[in-house]
Amino acid sequence: MPFTKLAIAFLSTFIIAHADEGSFSYDPSSSTGPASWGDLALEGNQCNGQKNSPIAVQSRPCDRFEDYVFMGGSCPIGNMTYSLTPTGMKAEFPGVQQCEHPTVQIPGIEGTYRAAQFHIHTSSEHTIDGQFFGAELHVVHQEVDGERYAVVGMMIQPTADAPNEIFDGLLNAWEDIMVASDSQCAIARGGERKLTEKKNRQLQSDVFSPYDLLAEDSTFFHYDGGLTTPPCSEVVWWNLADKPVSITPAQYTQLVTQVVGYLDPSTCEPGTYAGPAGSTSRPTQPLNGRVVERICPVGYDDASAAKSDEVVSNAGSVSIFFCGCTCWSCNVAVITERN
Repeated sequence: MPFTKLAIAFLSTFIIAHADEGSFSYDPSSSTGPASWGDLALEGNQCNGQKNSPIAVQSRPCDRFEDYVFMGGSCPIGNMTYSLTPTGMKAEFPGVQQCEHPTVQIPGIEGTYRAAQFHIHTSSEHTIDGQFFGAELHVVHQEVDGERYAVVGMMIQPTADAPNEIFDGLLNAWEDIMVASDSQCAIARGGERKLTEKKNRQLQSDVFSPYDLLAEDSTFFHYDGGLTTPPCSEVVWWNLADKPVSITPAQYTQLVTQVVGYLDPSTCEPGTYAGPAGSTSRPTQPLNGRVVERICPVGYDDASAAKSDEVVSNAGSVSIFFCGCTCWSCNVAVITERN
C-alpha cells in the first residue's frame, strides 16, 4: 500500500458559526482565543461547561450493535447554497418546502434529526487514539420538533490514489464561488475578469446526500457534547465515524487553497480568521465523566475489523504540518513519497 506524507502550509477552517463572526479567535495569544472563550460576553455562553466538544476519542470494542437510520432525502445538488466565509466553507440545504432533507435516527435517542448544513474544518478537531486527521466534516442536524442538535462527524484523510467523485462535486462548487469572487476583485483593482470554465460537472438535478461520503461498515463514537465554537452550547449528540473519508492529495490541496484564498468581498483583502499557526480547530476538552459509546451496525464483525484496521494503520500514515501565512496566496506544498 502506498505511503503518503504531506507537508502543507495553510490557513483557516470551517465551523458551526453561532456567534457573530469576529467575536472569537483561534489565535492562542489573542484575548479572544480558545482559552478565553468562556469569558466572552455572549448570551448563553457555555464554553466553560462540563460537556464541551471536541474530545479525544479512544478506540474501544463495540458497546452496542444497533443500526443508525440514514435517509438521504431528495434535495438536488443544484439547490444547495455554497458559501466561502472568513471561517471557511459551508453548504446549506434549501428550505424544507423545496425538498426532503437528509435525516438521521440515532440508536437509543428519541426523535429524528434533519440536516441543515455541513461544513469542513481543515485539521480535525476530534482525535482518535491521539491522531489528528487532515480535515473534519460536520453534518449539522436539528431535531424535528425539538431543540437538540446532532452532528455526524467524518474525518477526512488525503490518502486516496483515485479522486473521490462525491467530494469532487463539492470542491468544484466552492471553486466556482472562489473564481467569481477573485474575478470581481480583479475588476475592482483595474484588472481583467477571469474567464474560467465552471468545474461543477455534476447534474444540478442529481440528489445529494452527505451520508454517501461515509465509508462502508462505519461505526460511530457517540457522546453528549456541545458546539465546537462559541457559545459552545451543550445541545449536541455527537456521532463520529471511525473510518475516514479518503480523498487524494490533490483534492486536499484544492480544499485548503479555497479556504486560504478567501477574500473579503467588501475590501478584496485577505479575510480568513485563522490563528498564526494556521489551525482553527478548538483544542480537545475534558470528558468530565461523560461516557463515549461505540455503536456498531447489526452483524458487524468487531474482531475481524480490528485486525483489518491494524493492517491499514501499519501500512502508512499522514503527517500534517501547519505554518503561519500572512497573505492569502501563501503556497500550499504537497510532497508525496511512495514506496
